[in-house]
Amino acid sequence: MIRAMWTIAKHDLLMWRRMPLAIACALIPPIGMTLILVSLSLAVIKQPVALVVEGHGLHSQHMQQIIESDTDSYVNYDFSKKLQATDAKTAQRLLENQQIAAIIKIPSDFDQNVQKSVGKVHLILNNVDIDFADDIRRSVDRSVAHFDAPILSPHDAEEAHKEFELDKSNPYRILIDEHDLRETNVEWLHYQVIPALVLLVLSVGLMGTALLCAQDIERKTARYLLLYPQHTWILVGGRLLGGVVASLIALVPAVCLCMCFGIITPPLNHWPALVAIFVGTAICASSLGAIVGTLLSGSRTIAMASSVVATYMFFLGGGFTTIVFLPAWLQTVSSFIPMRYAIDGMRQALFYSTLDGVTMDIAILYLTALLCTILGSITVRRSWAN
Repeated sequence: MIRAMWTIAKHDLLMWRRMPLAIACALIPPIGMTLILVSLSLAVIKQPVALVVEGHGLHSQHMQQIIESDTDSYVNYDFSKKLQATDAKTAQRLLENQQIAAIIKIPSDFDQNVQKSVGKVHLILNNVDIDFADDIRRSVDRSVAHFDAPILSPHDAEEAHKEFELDKSNPYRILIDEHDLRETNVEWLHYQVIPALVLLVLSVGLMGTALLCAQDIERKTARYLLLYPQHTWILVGGRLLGGVVASLIALVPAVCLCMCFGIITPPLNHWPALVAIFVGTAICASSLGAIVGTLLSGSRTIAMASSVVATYMFFLGGGFTTIVFLPAWLQTVSSFIPMRYAIDGMRQALFYSTLDGVTMDIAILYLTALLCTILGSITVRRSWAN
């Protein structure tokens, strides 16, 4: 039985090699989504600004160090190194040419005004986009607050507590006792790119199986499969197995690439959960592809439908954001999308030290995979008999 299923699966994989257009259609959505996420990460996380320091006193130097050390918020205009001070003329030219989003200026009278409790940091902001404009405002507010209350900064928390205890003149008399769930913050790019792996598995498995099922119907080769001495359900299982194997073959190099760039660094004991999630996703994708391929006709129609289904399941499954932070009605819709449990489980396994909730995610994912397999097998079997 296993040999017969594997024979059908190998045949489908060989058929894949003869369909370069189908391979391209399956790979373009996840690759394109990854490029979009990379572009967004460069646009919405670190804003290019220019720092102009006209003051020369100790307070000016301290303020300059605070701003330059905040590499999570600011970046130099050329994106090649961390923020460094420049002169006012250069900064104005960069702002006029829209090479930077803002100018942060420490004026020449900054030290004198700090002594009088009226010190100011000037912010010249290109507020054409409220999104990055508010990001810069919040970042500058945090930097200024750090000058008088280091405890408000997330950096060097222990040193900030010591400085707070020693500085009895500090006007801020409230401490923030922060406890992070992880040792370090997860970069926005890493958090968002990871779901693209689920989209890759979903797109390849769904489109590949759908096109192969449709070809059997269009070329009238499905009836010949019924003459095979093995039971029909074994042949159907081989067809679904081919889609699962194709998905995993596409996934392996992507995972290796993510590991090389440090995007994926899970604990060793989390790998079994990750493998289970990927395999369950591949089974769901292959079974859904069987349903799409037998209900629709025409390679172009099936390719488009497969791409649309994969993309919508990716979005509704939380590929762009964390579902629990969305409105209640959207959370309800998402609860019926199997990819939500794949994405949630994968993020838990990759970004947290424990596997809390992953078992439930995997259980729901495999129950969905079982249901999709049953429905997909029935539709394929009926299409062969017609």
